[in-house]
Amino acid sequence: MSSHAQGPVQVRSVTLDELDDVRELAMIIWTKHHRCTIAPVDMDETVSTLFDLDQMEEDMRDRGFAHFIAQVGRVDVGFASAHLEGSRVVITHLYVMNDFRGYGLGRALVRAAQDHFAAARDVVILVHKGDDGSVDFCLRSGFAVAREISSEFGDYAFTDYVMHKYLKPSHMVLAA
Repeated sequence: MSSHAQGPVQVRSVTLDELDDVRELAMIIWTKHHRCTIAPVDMDETVSTLFDLDQMEEDMRDRGFAHFIAQVGRVDVGFASAHLEGSRVVITHLYVMNDFRGYGLGRALVRAAQDHFAAARDVVILVHKGDDGSVDFCLRSGFAVAREISSEFGDYAFTDYVMHKYLKPSHMVLAA
């Protein structure tokens, strides 16, 4: 294990009072991760919109969204955001700092979301089509590409994969 990934690994559910922690991680990780797809001049506004604290609080309180933070030692190094749609867990954000990738933190965050929504039959993760590392992570973690979707954010158009995995084999149906 590299010196970056030493220490006990923990994943915790985030309370409403800790949403700032998710936003701070997003400002670091999301910004670095998307620096090739979002122009630097647009980055702060984009992150501020995607991780608006009032919206995140409303999503948690009124729509059942959940956020999780991965820690190594006492350092926050990754996060995931998820919600339930019917019997499906939808993970909308899954990010781990580059220096801490490859140590099972992404899988631990996915597991935390699955455990939180224990009644779910399947899980999907939305992944930018051009993000080979994230697509590979999902494939290694048992997900398959279910379909492509187009999305727009401001002046930016993206193509994302909906990556799908069944959790309960007796309920195998086509991913929507």
